[in-house]
Amino acid sequence: MTDRLPIPSQSQQSKQIVNLNYLDREAALFKHSKQTLNSNAEEIQTAIENNTKQEVKEVEDAIKRLNQKVESIMKTKYVTERQQQIEQAQIQMMKSMKEAKETFFKVREVIRNKENLSEEEKRQYEDKLFNKILDKFLTEEEKNLFTKIISAGPILMLGGGSRNSSLKMLGI
Repeated sequence: MTDRLPIPSQSQQSKQIVNLNYLDREAALFKHSKQTLNSNAEEIQTAIENNTKQEVKEVEDAIKRLNQKVESIMKTKYVTERQQQIEQAQIQMMKSMKEAKETFFKVREVIRNKENLSEEEKRQYEDKLFNKILDKFLTEEEKNLFTKIISAGPILMLGGGSRNSSLKMLGI
C-alpha cells in the first residue's frame, strides 16, 4: 500500500491512542471496489449505447417527424385563425380587467369619502365591492386561488394562456 504509519517505539506506544494500520487493507479493498464499480458501469453504458443505436436513431427520426408535423399544423388556416381569436380574447380580457380595477378604485374612493360611515362600515363596503367584482370575473376555483395569493403577499406571476391567466391580469 502507500505510506504506512511509522511503527512507534516503546515510549511512543504508550502515547499512541489507536493503531490504524488495519485500515490499509480496507482502504485497498475500497479503492479496488470503486475501480470495479466505475469500469463495470462504463462497460454497461457502452453496451447499451452500442446495442441501441438503431432504436435511438428511430426515436430521433420520430421526434423530428413529430416536430415537422406540429409545425405544419401550426401554419394551417384553422390554427392561425384560432391564434388570432386567442389574441383578441386576451386583449378584451385585459381591457375588461382594467375597467374593473378602475371601477373598484373609484367606488372605493367614494366609500372612503363617506363621512357618515364608520371605519368598520367602510371596510365592510370595500370587502363587498371587492367580492362582487371577483364574483363577476372569476370562477370559484380562481377566487380561492386569488385569495390565497393575495393573503401570501406580493407574488410575481408569469406565463399566460392558462385557465388562471385572468389572475395575472389583475395586476398581482
